[in-house]
Amino acid sequence: MEVWKDIDWDKFHFLRAEYLWYGLPVAILLLLCILVYGENNAWKKHIAKHLQPYVIQKGTTWKSRLLYLFVMLVFAIGFIAFLGPTWNEQKAPAKKVASKLVIALDLSQSMLTEDVSPNRLERAKFKINDLLKANPRAETALLVFAASTHTVIPFTTDYKIITDNLDGLQPHMMPERGTGFKMLFQKLDTLFTDNKAPGKILLFTDDLVGMDTPAVSAFVQQHNAVLSIYPLATESGGEVPSFYNHKVALKHDKKVVSSALQTDKVIALQGIEGVKVLDMTLDKSDVTLFAEDISDHLIFEEKPKKEEENWQDNGFWLLIPLMALFLFSFRKGWSLLAVLLFVGLSSCNSSDDPKSKENEESFHFKDLWYTKAYQAQQEYDAGNYLAAAKDFDDPLRKGVAYYKAGDYAKAREEFQKDTTSNGQYNLGVTYAKLGDLTKAKAVFETIVSKDSTNTQAQKNLTSVQEAMSKKSGMSAEESKVEDGKPSAKNEKNDSMEDFSGGGQKATKKQMERQRMEEEVATGKRKGKELDELPDDFKSGKGGIPNNILMRKVDDDPALFLTRKFKYQVKKNQVNVEQTQTTW
Repeated sequence: MEVWKDIDWDKFHFLRAEYLWYGLPVAILLLLCILVYGENNAWKKHIAKHLQPYVIQKGTTWKSRLLYLFVMLVFAIGFIAFLGPTWNEQKAPAKKVASKLVIALDLSQSMLTEDVSPNRLERAKFKINDLLKANPRAETALLVFAASTHTVIPFTTDYKIITDNLDGLQPHMMPERGTGFKMLFQKLDTLFTDNKAPGKILLFTDDLVGMDTPAVSAFVQQHNAVLSIYPLATESGGEVPSFYNHKVALKHDKKVVSSALQTDKVIALQGIEGVKVLDMTLDKSDVTLFAEDISDHLIFEEKPKKEEENWQDNGFWLLIPLMALFLFSFRKGWSLLAVLLFVGLSSCNSSDDPKSKENEESFHFKDLWYTKAYQAQQEYDAGNYLAAAKDFDDPLRKGVAYYKAGDYAKAREEFQKDTTSNGQYNLGVTYAKLGDLTKAKAVFETIVSKDSTNTQAQKNLTSVQEAMSKKSGMSAEESKVEDGKPSAKNEKNDSMEDFSGGGQKATKKQMERQRMEEEVATGKRKGKELDELPDDFKSGKGGIPNNILMRKVDDDPALFLTRKFKYQVKKNQVNVEQTQTTW
């Protein structure tokens, strides 16, 4: 056979050579049996000597010796097959791993400089939108940084979530001012620890003064990642706008602060292997090529380690002569029973089916005593929402667990499977959390139309409508008038004391409300808002809520992110860097 002709004796070895010594006691036991049950058996002594020549037939000695040889041969062949002879290596299939993309956006005050039209920050947003529209196909995360670095959106392939949260990002959202590259690379270090596929980092920034080039070089060498930098600044530069009035230049030590591109830093970064400084174009061709490069090199093969070498066990070939010899020992069904026993025991071996291996690995001792639903409830009560979501079967419970864990995309998928009123309500809340106010409005309108007594859905519908009105630049009252038919043609009223537009004087309550809004807008008075959770806030324990996730939807994703960033810094969840500049 071709198998035996192609034996590479240089590679020949046994896979289970450590069991070689186990054959010695078995061989000794066989020899003892042969000696004990040889020709001189005990029963012959009880036959009279003068009758032995007539009772015991002579000339069959060779048959007994052949039987002994047969037993030894079967044992030798079986034991060699058990040791696992091998001489050829099987190449394990390479694991497929996908590359990931991290977009880091600078939200320092200098990003509002208008040397790049309309300003540096808006141009960066345009580039990010064009990049995601080109569909790089990679899991993408969005980070923002100033003196501290925060995650806006974790790794996801739902790019609409990123674009929905991108529009509202502004420098005033950041808890601390400055440009902290040290904290940024510490955050990137956690995202690219032990990454199998080469990762991609796209950095949008304008201030390269605080970037430590040796640290950048060490980062790209230690991590399997490529850093691409978009320097959103011109060599001529421009004046940095003030924090409170963007029409006025920012002053520091009574001097106007200006920001320009540091060409020496750009040259130094271009000399680092693994770092690319991109040239910005007026159209979207630059980011389109970048997206195509990511998409074309998305999947990589992970090479198996040396200790994961897989040698083919060729011992099964010895079963063929072993079975042929075994047939000669067939008597009274014992051989047949032994074959059935062998087949039965072989079913106890581990299967190569990945699903069966997955089931074996996922089986735990507590599965013998608790159901998956009970285990999921325990994980949920302990705050391990992701683990609970994996074990829950009910879409409503899975969605609530994913929502609590912050994975709103998966929560949306689960709530879409639930057609009950509770599931649809939670779907509307999740849409609002993801920033998709249009779909949230449609869901709440459907709930209210079916159940007019659902006051909470009505309140959330009003909140969503107000948020959509603010986003479009209209007040809630203006949007209602715009949607309905005007009852009369009102003329413009320039009076500060008249808000009706038709000559009707405003009430005292309306005047006080308008003045308060003006004072807040001009900075004379700051409204007291709950920017973060109170320190004494404690989440309730007990069963999973059956009807709602939250009592009120957020009006604006940017407001939620602002509160989130401040809360993270306040609770020391995110470190703040002492930067060279405060803008």
